[in-house]
Amino acid sequence: MMTFFKSSAIAFSMVLGAASTNFAQAGEARLQAKYTIKYLGLSVGKMKNSLRVNDTKYSLVGTIQTNAVVAIVANTKAQYSVSGSFRDGLPVPNAQKINYRQKKKSGFIKIGFSNGSVISQTAKPKVKYKKGAVQLQDKHLKNVIDPISALMFPVAAGEVGNGRSICNRTLPIFDGKNRMDLKFSFKSKAVRSADGFKGDVFTCAIQYRPIAGMRMGGKSTKFMKANRELELSLARVGQSNVYALFSFKVKTRRGTASGKAYKFKATQE
Repeated sequence: MMTFFKSSAIAFSMVLGAASTNFAQAGEARLQAKYTIKYLGLSVGKMKNSLRVNDTKYSLVGTIQTNAVVAIVANTKAQYSVSGSFRDGLPVPNAQKINYRQKKKSGFIKIGFSNGSVISQTAKPKVKYKKGAVQLQDKHLKNVIDPISALMFPVAAGEVGNGRSICNRTLPIFDGKNRMDLKFSFKSKAVRSADGFKGDVFTCAIQYRPIAGMRMGGKSTKFMKANRELELSLARVGQSNVYALFSFKVKTRRGTASGKAYKFKATQE
């Protein structure tokens, strides 16, 4: 299951990101979003996100639960949270926490940040690297975004509705073990609907670029680096200048994982 869970994270965790200048919005925007997760075409779980943003700060809490519908997917539940601030239109995290339980095993990952750099991290079980993995260095922990903060896409006020401004960016991600870059590029625009939402959704293609923590010659790393079937779609959070996850699709070595919002309800204060 962790193979599925980590691969899916490359879609919704590796997913989303930062980006622009002149970020501004009035008041606070709140989003309640719920997603159905599928694997090999079968419904295997659900995800829920609660996002709050204003022009200076953000917070996001969520859960994801999967069930043993197919052999590779085990019963797993995870809770995650992050808080931070916006600087020049970019999310700068303060702290990220993920707790998860798989069958009878449980674990957590905590990462602390200061000015965009990692200053602390703890995990249970302890993070272990395979022989031959590219060693993580101090430079890999500077100017990075955690996977949860990467679920927020602020854009400049004048760029709302511009697919290229929304998608086109490269995000430096550190997930507590691996350092990777994710290159996003605009692919398409379409009208989609969910409970509480009907409007434009922007689809971004994703390219995975491994940096450190993984074996460059490993099968999974080579597969993901060459993978061109990675994408996510984003929808605007109310009348704010922030876009958030609406759906994702990622091909893994054992099949395709996907997720789609069935609720996407935003309010503005």
